[in-house]
Amino acid sequence: MSMMLKLPKTLRLAATLLFATNILLTAPAAAVTLANSATGSTIGPFGTPDTLTYGQVFTAPVTGTLDSFTLHLVSGVGNIVGAVGTWNGTASYGLGFGSPMTLFSSAPTSSSAGANIFETGGTQVTAGSRYVAFISAFGLNNPFATTHMRMGTAVDNVHYFVFNNETDPFGNPSWNYFSNFGTALFEAKFTEGQGVAPVPLPAAGWLLLAGLGALIGMRRRQMRA
Repeated sequence: MSMMLKLPKTLRLAATLLFATNILLTAPAAAVTLANSATGSTIGPFGTPDTLTYGQVFTAPVTGTLDSFTLHLVSGVGNIVGAVGTWNGTASYGLGFGSPMTLFSSAPTSSSAGANIFETGGTQVTAGSRYVAFISAFGLNNPFATTHMRMGTAVDNVHYFVFNNETDPFGNPSWNYFSNFGTALFEAKFTEGQGVAPVPLPAAGWLLLAGLGALIGMRRRQMRA
């Protein structure tokens, strides 16, 4: 009889523990913004036939998704592409760095004065890893035009401004020209834990519950016999 009284409690406890484990393993999403402020300075020129790519190196502050990034131009320069790639350099300036893998690239879009915002659709990033967000006029055959990029203050995880002259920047492990001219005016929005689906109860957990239920049913039938 005491066995019958304890088993339902054991079953309820097991179910509670498994349910709690499932909730704890479901990572909540949290919005994180990485941004600096304008200094009033600019750098240029950018556009055909001069520098074709401007970028900003940053370290992802969270593991999750990069949802958008923003770079600022003084004026429009025709069509541009916004992209994000991995960065093979350090958090300090050095020669020979580049973007060996492109993670996101937008369709060509008309550039504008001020903020040029690119929605990445949720590009996966890893906390502590370095990336480069960049805009490029490479291969777009824009008419002769130049503009400048607005520069910003140095903040944690926003490292240095980079550029690439007349070379395809996509998946290029060594950009042909770049130098440490400071930091671009930059903003990036992330979602921490985005894309982490609820963790289902392990198969072993369901088997445990089913086994306890079967045992209870068998004991009850024995007691009625």
